[in-house]
Parts: sequence; structure tokens; C-alpha cells
Amino acid sequence: MGFNTVAVIYNDHTHRLAADDGTLSRRIADAMRSWSFRDRDRMAVNFGAGMICSQAHADHDQIVVVGQNQGRPLSECNDLDFMALHELAKALERHGWKVKEPKR
Repeated sequence: MGFNTVAVIYNDHTHRLAADDGTLSRRIADAMRSWSFRDRDRMAVNFGAGMICSQAHADHDQIVVVGQNQGRPLSECNDLDFMALHELAKALERHGWKVKEPKR
């Protein structure tokens, strides 16, 4: 099956995507090939018009939170805002889970 890569594409750079002479495409491909959980903090995952934020085997789901011009796998998020937490709670409730806000 292969792997799937999740990338955040910056809308401010759509002109670069439209006018790509192949350079940006190569940078995206290089970022996809070099990305790994172990090395991504050291390696460049930003390809100029966006960033690679997650990669997994095609048989696995990837849950990614996107905001502030970056993306992170959900498993790494410990500072989500109310809106993201609310959406997560709604998704869990649709699957039969019971979710309630923590006591303050």
C-alpha cells in the first residue's frame, strides 16, 4: 500500500505552486522522503510553501491538528484551545464515548 504524508500548504504561497518550474515539487518530495518521527525536529520539514507534519502507513489513520501555520499529530498536542477540544469531544461522542469538561 505505501505511505501517506500530511502536509500543511500555506495559502499565501499559492502563486509559487501555480508557477512551479519543478523546484518546489522537488523540495516537497525531498521533505516527504526525509521526514521521520525520530529526526523531524532536526531535519527541515518546511519546504517553503508549507510543511510536512505527519506520515504513516496507508493502512493507518492519521489525526493531525492544524493551526498557526503548522500541523502536529494529535498524540503530541498538550496545549489545544477550546475549539479543538470541543471538536474532539464531539467526535468522541459520535462514537459513543461520554465526554465532560474537567473540574476547574
